[in-house]
Amino acid sequence: MRIFVTGGTGFIGRHVVKVLKDRGDTLLVLSRQPMADVNFVPGDLSDIANWKGEAERFQPDAAIHLAWEGLPNYDARTSVRNLNYGLNLITMLAEIGCKSVICTGSCWEYGQQSGKVSEDTAVKPHNAFTAAKNALHWVGREIADEHGMNFTWTRLFYVYGSGQRKSSLIPYIIDSVKTGKKPELKTPLARNDFIYVEDVAGAISAIVKKLPEYAVYNIGSGSSTSVRQIVETVCDKFGFPYDSSEPNNLTGSPAVDFWADISRIKSDTSWQPEAGIKEGIQKTIESYLNSKG
Repeated sequence: MRIFVTGGTGFIGRHVVKVLKDRGDTLLVLSRQPMADVNFVPGDLSDIANWKGEAERFQPDAAIHLAWEGLPNYDARTSVRNLNYGLNLITMLAEIGCKSVICTGSCWEYGQQSGKVSEDTAVKPHNAFTAAKNALHWVGREIADEHGMNFTWTRLFYVYGSGQRKSSLIPYIIDSVKTGKKPELKTPLARNDFIYVEDVAGAISAIVKKLPEYAVYNIGSGSSTSVRQIVETVCDKFGFPYDSSEPNNLTGSPAVDFWADISRIKSDTSWQPEAGIKEGIQKTIESYLNSKG
């Protein structure tokens, strides 16, 4: 299959590119920087007109839109800019005859939830980022429909693993424990659906292979894990003493506990996550140590 990818050099994108390449798909990746061993077109989403011709000559069967500039900046200016980039991209893909596009959203679109969350749960955009993601979903789908192009929206839960920003929760915990410091946590009792990045790449690969006419898929582990459990697991891996009597969530901090219903993607594509939280953290630690030499 011929697949065009944006965000292919990012945290999730580099894993997606590897899975697709290993599977034997023919790729064209939009990138500001040269890429080794992968066909790429130089540029970014702000200058589509400059590389549209190359994308058209590539004749993609499908496109995976992973790019979202500026993270972890979630302000209105950044969100609107990325929304416009995404809509322009979907329009261009439809014009050049691409058959299907897969876009990535966020579990944050659901707002403050509790328990298992399915794709049919009403979205509750609560800031510029989630509003922009929701708009990209709905307007992007309309653009695709008008051009006879398949459209898939995915909602990623709490992705972690090799290559994640060091300011993110799990890299921060690993870095703290590795250097002998106790992680400072505001919400140790909060429970989230942590999903290993290689499993996310496998899910996106499975969706591309299926190419549904229209679908929304949660991509998560299907269960929740507390932040405290993450700390305990990392401490255990490094042999670092952990004080189980540490205080609970700070006053006023939300008691979050929700996780993805992944029955739809499992039924439609036969995908399921392979790495449990302990295995995923072990792989993340090994990657961290290797990157430190």
